[in-house]
Formats: sequence, C-alpha cells, structure tokens
Amino acid sequence: MTRIIHSVDNHIDGGVLFGFVVQGQYVTMTLPDRPDPMLAGLPTASATFTGRRSQVDQVLAALDPAALIDMTATVAVTGLAGTGKTELLLQAAHRALREEGWFPGGVLYADLHGYDTESKLSPKRALGTLLRALGIPPQHIPSRIEERANAYRSALGALADAGRRVLVVLDDVPATDKIRHLLPSDGRTATLVSARHSLAELDALALTLRALPADEGRDLLGKALRTALPEDSRVGDEPDDAERLVALCGGLPLALRILASLLVDVPARSLSHLRREIEDTHSRLSLLSREERAVAAAFELSYRRLTPEQARFFRLLCLHPGPDFSTEAAARLYGEGRKVSERLLEDLVRRNLVEPREPYGRWQLHSLVHLYAWEQLRSHGDSWDEGLGRLLAHFYEMATLACERLFDPATPQPRAGSRFGNRAEALRWLEAERRGLVAMVAWAHEVGDDLVCTALAAPAAHFLTEMRYLEDAEKVLSTGIQSSRRSQDSWHRAALLSSLGAVLMNQRRLGKSVRTHHKAIKTFRRLRQHRALGGALDNLGLTLYEQRRFEEAVAAHTEAAQLSESAGDRIGVARALSNIGETLTELGSRKKAARTLRKAAKIFRKQGDLRGYAQALAGLARATRDAGKAEQALELHKRVMDMSDGLLLPHDRAVELCNYAGTLAAAGELDAALTAQQEALDTFRRLGERHGEATALGGMALVRQWQSKWGKAVRLHTLALEALLESKDDHRLAHELRSLAEALLQQGCNSEALENLELAADLYHQTGDTERTAEMVSLVEQVRRRHGAVARTA
Repeated sequence: MTRIIHSVDNHIDGGVLFGFVVQGQYVTMTLPDRPDPMLAGLPTASATFTGRRSQVDQVLAALDPAALIDMTATVAVTGLAGTGKTELLLQAAHRALREEGWFPGGVLYADLHGYDTESKLSPKRALGTLLRALGIPPQHIPSRIEERANAYRSALGALADAGRRVLVVLDDVPATDKIRHLLPSDGRTATLVSARHSLAELDALALTLRALPADEGRDLLGKALRTALPEDSRVGDEPDDAERLVALCGGLPLALRILASLLVDVPARSLSHLRREIEDTHSRLSLLSREERAVAAAFELSYRRLTPEQARFFRLLCLHPGPDFSTEAAARLYGEGRKVSERLLEDLVRRNLVEPREPYGRWQLHSLVHLYAWEQLRSHGDSWDEGLGRLLAHFYEMATLACERLFDPATPQPRAGSRFGNRAEALRWLEAERRGLVAMVAWAHEVGDDLVCTALAAPAAHFLTEMRYLEDAEKVLSTGIQSSRRSQDSWHRAALLSSLGAVLMNQRRLGKSVRTHHKAIKTFRRLRQHRALGGALDNLGLTLYEQRRFEEAVAAHTEAAQLSESAGDRIGVARALSNIGETLTELGSRKKAARTLRKAAKIFRKQGDLRGYAQALAGLARATRDAGKAEQALELHKRVMDMSDGLLLPHDRAVELCNYAGTLAAAGELDAALTAQQEALDTFRRLGERHGEATALGGMALVRQWQSKWGKAVRLHTLALEALLESKDDHRLAHELRSLAEALLQQGCNSEALENLELAADLYHQTGDTERTAEMVSLVEQVRRRHGAVARTA
C-alpha cells in the first residue's frame, strides 16, 4: 500500500505581526467582559460644530503626509476648559481619516482625563492599553514605562514602514513630562494632543483656542437648536437676544451648548426670557449647568491643580473690574512686587486661566472665569479690602500723573526715571487703561468709596473728553456726581458738573449743557471759589458760542478772565481771552479779535503752555484770513501745524486742518486744501465725530464749487447734510443748504435749489440770525424772478 504524503507550505503576508503567530484551522476570539476605553475607537464628531475654520485647516495641513518634510507631525491644541478642544480634534481627525491614503492604519484614540482625579489615566497605563490595541499580547507588555514607550514607538514605526500610517489622538492629557512617552518618534505617525495647560515643551504645532466670535457663537447656538428641533427659529427671530446670550457666555462653546440644551428642554421658552435670567451675574454660573455638564465644574478641575499661592492670586484678579489689566495693576492687587506677579500670571497663562494680550504686560480673564474667581474669592473668605484699596489708589495716582503730563502746561519737565517721560507715554497709558478707568470709577461708586470715585472721575473724564470718548466721559462724570452728592461734597460735584456741561456741548446737547453749567456756577458762587468759578464761566461761554449767543458768550468769558486774574491764574486768563477773540471773530470785530488773540498767545507762551499757545495762534490765523490776509494767515497756520511733541490731539488737529484748508482755498491753493480736508475727514470719521465730518465735507464741497465741479460739489454737500442732521446744528445746516442750492443752480436744478434756499431761510430764522434770513429771502426772490422756479412742497 502506497502512502501519499502531501507537502505543506506555510506563508503569511498582508499584515504586521507583533509577538507569536499561531496557525490553526479555526480561531476563536473572546473579547473581555469590560472593553478598555482605549479600544472604543474615535468618538463621533458633533453635527453642530461651527467656526474654527482656520484652526481645522491648520491641523489638516499638519496631518497631510505630503507636508511631513516641512512640518511637524504633532499638533497640540490647548485652551480654557469648555473652548471645544476635544471637538476640534475629533472634527479634524474624522476629516483626515476620510482622506484617501492619509491614515490607512486607522486611528488610536485615548481620553486621559488629565484633570479628573477619579478618571485620570496615567501615561504608563495609557501605553499599556495602546499596546494592546496595536495587537501586543498582554504578557509581552513591559512593566516599565520607558520600555512600554519603546515598544509602542517600534510598533507605530513598523506600521508606517508597511504603509499603514496611524493617527494617534490623545485627548485631555495631564500636566506631566511623562506625556512625551506617548508621542511617536518615527517622524511619520501623526499625533493630535489636547490639554488645558500649555504644551510648549513639545515639538509640536501649538494652537490655543479662545472664545468664539459673536457670529460663530450665534451660529453654534442656532445649529444646536435646529439639530434637535428642525423647525426651531428662535435664534433668527430674536437676533439681538441671541447676540446678547453669546456675549453673556463669553463665546464659550460649552456654555452655549448648555444654553441650547436648556432651550431644547422647553421649546416655548423665548431667548429673551433666558437672557433675562442669566444677565444676573450672581446666578449665571449656576444656570449654566445641565445634568453632568456645568461650566463651573469644568473650571473647578483646572482650579484644583493650582498651588495655594497661585489660587489666591487668581482669586484676587477678579477684583479688577476692567476687561483687561496690566501686570502693574495685578501686582498692586496682590501686594507683592512686579516680578512675583509676572511669574504668577505666566503660571496661570500656562494653565489657560488667564489670557495674554497685546502688548506684552496686559492680561485678561474670560468673563465666566472672572465670575468663577469671584465665587471662589467669596467662598474662601479672603481679605480683599486692602488689595482693592491699593488698586484704586494706583489708578488715581497714574491717571492724575498721565493727565498732568498730557494736558497741564504747569507740570515741570520730568526727571530721569519718571513714570511718564513725555506726553506720548502718558497718552499710551491712558489709552491702554481707558476701559479700565471707566469700570474703576463705577466700581469705586459701587463699593461706596465716594472719595476715590469723585477724585478718579476728574482726570478720567478729562482724558475721555479730550480724546472724544464722549459716552464714556458722560458715564464717568454722572457716576462721580452721584458719589459727590452722596458724600455731600459740593465742590467736587460742581467741578464734575462743569466738566459734564462741556461733554454735553460736544454732544450738541446745548440746552442741557447750559443748564448743567449754571448749576456748577451757582455752587461755586456760593462757595466763593473764584478760580473754579472762572473755569465754569469759561465753559459756559463755549456753549453759548455754539448756540450763537455771541454777546452772552463774550460776557461769560470776560467775567471768567476777571475772576482768573483775581485768583492769580494767568493761564485761566489766557484761555478766556483766547475764547473772547474767537467769539469776536464770529461777530465780525476782526481787529479787536486779533488784538485779544495776540495777548492770549503772549500769556500762553510766557507761562510755557505751548498747547494753549498753538490754539491761540490758530484763532489768530482765522481772524487774519477773515480780514482778507490769506498769506499771513497761512504762515500762522503752518506754525501751529509744525509744533512738536504732539501738542495737537487728534480732534484739535482735525479742526485746525479744516481751518487751514479754508485759508489755503482763500489763497487759491485748491488741491492742497482738498488734501488737508481729506485728512481732517478721515480723523473725524475715526473719532465718530459727525459734526466735524460735516464741516470737512462741506469744505471739500466748496473747493469743488470753486473748481466748477458741480456734480462732485452736490454729492459732497449732500453727505455733509446727512451728517448735520445727526449733529443738531440748525445754523450750520442752513449754511450747507444754501451752498448746496448754489451748486444746484449751476446744474440747472432750479426747483430743487429754490426748495433748499427756502429751507435755509426758515432755519436761519429759527436760529435768530436775522441778517442771513434777510439774505435768503432776497435770494429766493431773485431765483424766482430769474428762473421762474417754484419750490416743491416739502
């Protein structure tokens, strides 16, 4: 009997094998009763994800195999709890896995719960689970973390060599240097890492997530609602409330998703109802929670990791009421030196509890983090009275010094090492702290520190008014007046009322300005404060000038000059004389105006007040031009414009440019006049000064008329009229209507021109300008006779 022996040839291909290979006809696999969370695969990405387009694009660019030569294969995404770090990783990972040929080996995902003490996965344990997911038998997994890391990296490298590149996603990693053991080393395996703390020590592309901008936050809220309730239209129906909700959440995606859940729970609930509830800062964090998701709980995990020193410093930061703060302010709050505070701030930045701002040395707390810090401060019973007192004193001291350097001509030249070496440094500090100053005045009033509130309101409002932040100036002054009334401080109340009158004048609320000035004047007369009374009367004269009550304005300025003289205030005298001179120019007394302005300029120069000197020269230039001496006026204007050290603030310079342009036009230099007006127009628009914008546009329109470019003149006059309608200056409006009518007549638009002339006549009559009213009535009759035009009914 012949036995036939079959030869057997074993060959295994198409895979990458780790450990022993067992061959059999049947293989039975038994999964463990509780699968390790590492083996669960990549979680599902949210369907409501929105925004973050640039960050997703950056991640995908780094994951692209073609980019490995030029870019790192590791991306580290960090940020405050709730900013959507995990979701960004999942969105990018799912998109990358759909790209053909990018990750044929699949994905390894691990959530290390780095800040949760109960669920935290150590790097050593994570490596063990990753190795099992890669097919390494448990009995072959080394016990030491370094050996596990070597085996892990070798396995990933072998897969990459075999054309099975793997994407590794490590979510919420802990703050430990051992995390480096989880990073591949073959240069081809890509890794996405997220953490609440900085990962700057990794050789990785670093992305820090901040709050969503308003539009993206609104989109997220709307998409989340429509995903659960496809017919939901609340975000579109209540856009203002939706925007406010996003702002109240500080654009934090976690908070917005919680809000969406609360709205889904009760479809009949309006956004305005929810908005009213969470506007209460005392309950906002408690409302931003639902089942296992809560904003405060997310912050708590980060807060627990702070040292006692860091935690106390963090709690005190909430006492600063402004939207951002300086290192110096934080040091005053904490009561330690600048270097200590800077170190602590950088510690908190690395944990994403504080955000750095530009330029370096300014910082910010997210609005919800600010509320969380405040809750921690109250619950810990920290003594914060001294810190707040130091902060308020710091702001008063710095604001006073900065305003003296910027505005007060009597301030001596700074010594070496002075806080503000020049006016530019003072202006930079004031601009950087502008919103903080407004908030600090309100905070001082709220905590009952009326002395600091009224003292700080004065320099803060001075700066805000000069720089044309008029709404903020009004807010600061109104708060200061309330504190001075509460503390029965009549002098400060009158001083703040006088400043408020100036703000109201600049807002073209002239009637209220006059009434406010009279309140201040009455108090100063009663207190027999001659110097302060002179200043208040001078301010009243400025408002009367704007009301075209020129004789009354001259009387107010004259009394102001006399009071300043008796008080020994030479600069006060010069200011009053300068204002008298400009008013006399308007009254047509040009010679007397010129003499008065020269006298004012002489006093200013002798007292060292170059800014006042420049303003007096500017007034003299206008009087000289109106006297028909355009060339002499040009020389005066040039002296003003050439003054150094930035003496003219933006608004003052824009006003002077308009006057300079008028003189250039009178001298026949029309192109130069247009250039000057354009610069003035740009400044006025930047400042939001509609009245100044109208002045510049009207001046440009007149130049176009002199160039016989009637179409351009009409367009510019029309724009000027639109601006004037908002600025409540009827006399200037009448003047613009007259100029527009002249341009329209040149285009043959006689009926339109006649209508504008009649409107101008009516406005001149309402403002009490009888001379120009008569001129307009005469001009209307001429147009009717010459052209037979009939005005349309307005």
